[in-house]
Amino acid sequence: MASQVSDQDLGNAILQYEEHGSFPQSEHVASAPISSTALPKLLEVIGKARKDTKDEIRELSRTVGPDVDGWIAQANRLKADIKRSQEISREIVEQAKSRNEHTTRVQDAVSKVSFLYSEIAYNESLVRVLGQLRDISTLLEAAQESAMHDHVIHALERLEDADVALKRLGPFESTRVVGVLRSRADQLRGAIVENITDTWNSLIAVDSTEQRITMKDETQIAMSINTVVEALTKLQLLNGFIARLCRDFDNTIVSPRLTIGSDHVVSAVDIEGDDIQISGHISDMSVSAALEDIQRVAEYLSTRLPPSIAVPLSEKLIPIIACRLISNWLLPAVPLSMEGVDDFQEVLSLVLGLAEFFDELDWSGQNRLRDWVDKSAEIWLSRRKEAAIANIRTICSKRVSEKRTVERVETQMVSKDEAILGGKEEQDEDWGAEWGEEEDEPVKETSARPAQEVEEEDMSAWGEFEEPEEESKQESKPGMNEEAGEEDADAWGWGEEEEEAQLAPTAPASKPSEPQKANGKATAPQKQATEKELTLRETYTVTAIPDSIIEIIMQVVSDVGTLNQPELVKSAIAPASVGLYSIPSLLMAMYRATAATFYLKDVAGTMLIYNDCIRLSDRLRSFLQEQAEKDKTSNLPQPLRPSIRLKVDDDIKIIEGFGKRAYGREMESQRTVIRDLLDGAQGFQTCTAAPFAAECDNAIAMTIDRIGEVKRQWQSVLSHSALRQSLGSLVSTALTKFITDVEDMSDIAEDESKKLHGYCVSLSSLSSLFQTDGASGETRDMTSIYTPNWFKFQYLSEILDSSLADIKYFWTDGELKLEMEAEEVVDLIKALFADNLRRYALSSLVNNLLHTEKAIPFEFLINGQFLRTSIDEFLTQNGISAETTLNVEYTRALIPPLYAASFEHDDWVSAVDILSSSSPAGIWSTAAIQSGQERILSASYDGLLRVWNPSGEIIATSTLPNNGGRITSLKSARWISPKKLVAAGLDSTVRVYKYDEDTRSITPSLELYNHKWGVENVAVHAPSNRILSASADTTVSLFSTTAKDAPEAPKHLLRNATVASNKRLKLSKPSQSTPARGTLATLTGHSALVSSSIFKPEDATVAYSTSHDHTLRTWDLPTTTCVDTRTTGHSLLSLTALPGINLLATGTSARHITMVDPRASATTVSVMTLRGHQNAVVSLDVDPSSEYGLISGSHDGTCRIWDVRSIRPGNAGLGEGQVGESVYVIERETGAGRMSKSSGDGVKVLWVRWDKEIGIVSAGEDKRVQINRGLGLFR
Repeated sequence: MASQVSDQDLGNAILQYEEHGSFPQSEHVASAPISSTALPKLLEVIGKARKDTKDEIRELSRTVGPDVDGWIAQANRLKADIKRSQEISREIVEQAKSRNEHTTRVQDAVSKVSFLYSEIAYNESLVRVLGQLRDISTLLEAAQESAMHDHVIHALERLEDADVALKRLGPFESTRVVGVLRSRADQLRGAIVENITDTWNSLIAVDSTEQRITMKDETQIAMSINTVVEALTKLQLLNGFIARLCRDFDNTIVSPRLTIGSDHVVSAVDIEGDDIQISGHISDMSVSAALEDIQRVAEYLSTRLPPSIAVPLSEKLIPIIACRLISNWLLPAVPLSMEGVDDFQEVLSLVLGLAEFFDELDWSGQNRLRDWVDKSAEIWLSRRKEAAIANIRTICSKRVSEKRTVERVETQMVSKDEAILGGKEEQDEDWGAEWGEEEDEPVKETSARPAQEVEEEDMSAWGEFEEPEEESKQESKPGMNEEAGEEDADAWGWGEEEEEAQLAPTAPASKPSEPQKANGKATAPQKQATEKELTLRETYTVTAIPDSIIEIIMQVVSDVGTLNQPELVKSAIAPASVGLYSIPSLLMAMYRATAATFYLKDVAGTMLIYNDCIRLSDRLRSFLQEQAEKDKTSNLPQPLRPSIRLKVDDDIKIIEGFGKRAYGREMESQRTVIRDLLDGAQGFQTCTAAPFAAECDNAIAMTIDRIGEVKRQWQSVLSHSALRQSLGSLVSTALTKFITDVEDMSDIAEDESKKLHGYCVSLSSLSSLFQTDGASGETRDMTSIYTPNWFKFQYLSEILDSSLADIKYFWTDGELKLEMEAEEVVDLIKALFADNLRRYALSSLVNNLLHTEKAIPFEFLINGQFLRTSIDEFLTQNGISAETTLNVEYTRALIPPLYAASFEHDDWVSAVDILSSSSPAGIWSTAAIQSGQERILSASYDGLLRVWNPSGEIIATSTLPNNGGRITSLKSARWISPKKLVAAGLDSTVRVYKYDEDTRSITPSLELYNHKWGVENVAVHAPSNRILSASADTTVSLFSTTAKDAPEAPKHLLRNATVASNKRLKLSKPSQSTPARGTLATLTGHSALVSSSIFKPEDATVAYSTSHDHTLRTWDLPTTTCVDTRTTGHSLLSLTALPGINLLATGTSARHITMVDPRASATTVSVMTLRGHQNAVVSLDVDPSSEYGLISGSHDGTCRIWDVRSIRPGNAGLGEGQVGESVYVIERETGAGRMSKSSGDGVKVLWVRWDKEIGIVSAGEDKRVQINRGLGLFR
């Protein structure tokens, strides 16, 4: 129960709350109840407090009352001061207003005074100007009066005074009266100029029609030419009149006299009195006559014209005369032989005489003539060089068809042992007869080079640029020359100094030479070698060009001697004689620059170049030697002697190198042809399987025919030894290619061995090219001398048709070991006689089990991997025990696809698709597609779609879409059904087309909009009526193929969304309206261009996409979400699925194909990498007949066929899993069926498709759709 609180305490608490707003601090006071009996007491307390407050206020009022009265009085005083200030301010404002009015009136008065002063000054200046105008008018009247009385000079002086006076008028110059006076002065001056001009024309009359000029001293009005000159000078017109006179005089007199017409007729100059004119033609066409006429013309001008005209005229006319003299008379007078040197010297004297005559007249402009005389030696030398170079072109064009047979002779000291061709002792006494002076075969040292090095030689037949070769183990028969194994060795058997040194004995005759066997094997000692001088002779065919060049060089040397004879040594051109020695170098340089153009007309033109270069170098060396002997008794100063000044050693080497390079290029070209022909056999791997057996047969036959054709072309040009050397090089190339292909075969069946042996027999027929007749009339086979790998080839032929015992005999008792390495023989034995199970043995076993009528080649897979070795080697390589049970599968061997056809387009072909019974569109269709009714769809960069039949006939072509007049390139196209297709490209629009074969038309039926940038790829799924499009705007869009299921198109993306596009639509051709629809869904997530998108083959609600952002994404289409992302190390450019093995193949910018397992359970991104392409992989498709097959198209210009079971372990550090290599490579073909070059030659493959009925269809940058197919390829 609360304690009792007194009424006094309650009253104090209430007063405390009212005064300070605070509650009581005591809890019992704050919570005490207030009874009715306490109210009087509380009112009493409050009343007492009220009374106390009032008393306090009164006390305060009494205390501060005086101060408040003072404040009020002070406020009243301040108010009065403010009012007084306001009144003063109003007075100040009133005074300021009155002062402004006074100021305005003062300023107005000042301006009026100033105006009066200016008016007075103006009136004074006006009076002064009027006086000046009166004076000017008087001057003009005086000038007019003087002009009327023909006092022209006085009139011009008055006009000048008037002009000065007019310029002094200052601001009055723009007044009308001044303008009238100025106009009057101009009219007067114009009249005077007209009068002076008429007088000038009467004094100097030019009649261009009659080609006559008349010059007089005075006119009928007694105005002299000096007066006219003075007047023109004052008028500042003299230079223009002189320039016109110069032009007229040149056109009328100088040009007709100094210009030689096309008819070689020159007009004559006739001077009679005051007239000079062109009349008739001159008979004397000499330079001296021209110079004399120019001097007569100068005399005429100097006597008829005052110096005030003649001197300025000479400054303009003399350079023109000098130019015409030099170009038309003096330059042609420069002698190109010694016969005209004296006449030319006389001409130079006459030119100097003419220049001196001009000096006497005080004329100018003749320095050019003096300069020409001073440089006459240089000019003469330059003309000689120009004539020599022009002569080379003439010689090459006219004499290239003149052929002659020449002989090359060389004497060598040859040892008896070197000369014996047969290596038999019974020939010792008759060795000289074997090498008679008319012997065709050159003597060369014994040497043999490895056959594989033959392909590397590509310079010339001389071997000048070859690196020293190590001693070979290949057998060399007696008489083989050192260069026989070199395709680019000297075709004559003679090389540079080093090679010539090799022809000499290796040791003095007094010492016994070390006996040698073939390929450096030591034999029993033989008799001491004896020596005999042997003359070697070779005949070959050249043109008349080398001898003609030598004749020019000989003439040059003769001219140097003539110029330095006493009678000409002091002539003006004698100092340039030493410069003639540079002409031979220019001749040979010009020959090298133009030879190819003129020799191309001959089928053996390149070999003629080679022969001519050899002939030219030989003749030059002989000429230098002869000249060196002549110089010993020459009277020429030693510095001018040809043996010292004629530096052509480097030119000889260069011309020899030029010939060798021409020979080397021709040989390499022919070797390339041979290799390409043999490449048609594709390594002879299927030489017994149709249709490739015929291809192999044709390759061998065409190679033999080609070499025979080369012999027919060259045998009339090359020497016998050079011809055999060249043919030996080509045969060696063919044999090397054949040997390499055979050695690369890992399995050689019995029937293949027999077929290859037959090819060896055919190629052996080439030995007929090297048959020669010996001195005694017997036929000798020189094949082994000129074909270094001939014995190796013969042994290969024997091995292919021999047993193991025979091969062992060849190795132990024969000379097989000299021709082949042990590893080569072992590999051949393994391929032919492997006693363990290889692919061929397994293939034979399966054929026996299947009882096939004709052997079928099979491939075998062991535990899922292709067998490429023996089973033993496979077990060893994979670490499998011999006790392990193996899972062996067999499949028909993939036969290389053959080129079938090409369909040409007008622009790059960006995409292809196929409609057949086995294609997706054909499978989805309810209507069956019969055989022969297949169709090929192509999309091109020209914006058109084309439908083809398999025969290459265009069934239908689309019209260009209405893009405002712009052609937009297509990037992708697909069949949806036999009646419907879809395409998209750079205009960012996906279009569905209706295809009607009856009307042969392709018309757009639906336009789909969502992308902002170009569309890179489209994929279709006809059963669900869905289209996927991948775009450069980083998105993937899902569309419907039917308009009723699709939403409206975004209006801002339509063609008429902007005013500009609307205008383009109006300007473009009208077309029928095509429905426009939008997207069902947009898949976003990629950060770069989306290159490809596909539906999951077994579930169309799942899609995959690849992008340049290095990722492969998996999409759930119903929810439009990305459910998985796989990141690789490279931009992904293409995509396809291999559903049978749950893999996705992605083509990359890194030139390989990455195989990705898209399943969520996969632990690695790349499970396999397929390598082989040389550029980006931009298109992929699957084998329609195998779940393991794949085709790829690349910018390297090839398509490659892959089998994912053909693999090897990859680099685990790079995360590339297993590595696969392509099975076959398909090259692009030209229109003639020849393979074109790859990489960078306009043959990029842009799209590829693989169909069971049609084959492999590829499209590319070469504007072609190419079809490849093969027998049994897709089984």
